[in-house]
Amino acid sequence: MIKAHEYNRIKYLTFDLVNAYHSVNDRDTLAAVYAQVASEIANYGDFPDLLAQLDNPKLTTEQAEKLMTTLKSEVKAFSMPSNLTKVFKKVKKLKMPEVTDLTGLSYLGWNEIASGRKYLLTADGQGLYGNITGQTKNICAICQKTSIVTQFMATTKSSADGTYTRNGNWICLDSAFCNQQMQQLDGLNDFIATIQPR
Repeated sequence: MIKAHEYNRIKYLTFDLVNAYHSVNDRDTLAAVYAQVASEIANYGDFPDLLAQLDNPKLTTEQAEKLMTTLKSEVKAFSMPSNLTKVFKKVKKLKMPEVTDLTGLSYLGWNEIASGRKYLLTADGQGLYGNITGQTKNICAICQKTSIVTQFMATTKSSADGTYTRNGNWICLDSAFCNQQMQQLDGLNDFIATIQPR
């Protein structure tokens, strides 16, 4: 099984390779691009069939899409806690998200329009939330790609003396789209570290 962000990275590499096949004529260059792609894909697991099929300069976009559809069955689904209200203990009247497909998620995120909040649930069962304001096109701190982002600010108690701090960053307004763009977990981990109490 592979993780959602690993699948996204393999998919990106696959279509990057297909693009090279259709835009570069030099065989040595194509062999080098394939070797680089194959080496990185091998970091995520043993995929001899996939790598054999990718080693084909005549590979079409449609064929690559079929390969990715097959590979998607290997993606580990996001594990949803049985009781979200226990994860978000401090939140009164928590509105649960309607989630039908948990594959392809590195984290679960949803917006609550009435309260102006965004909720995030990590793969290790950690629940985080903050206020969201505005939207603009910029780079998301989590997926590190350009999209429509909103400013997420979490208020945390910083010390025993009762002082509070607000920490946050710009993240994708649409968490499902954010998940589709994620190719590594560094951005998510850094964002979580930013908004957690110190």
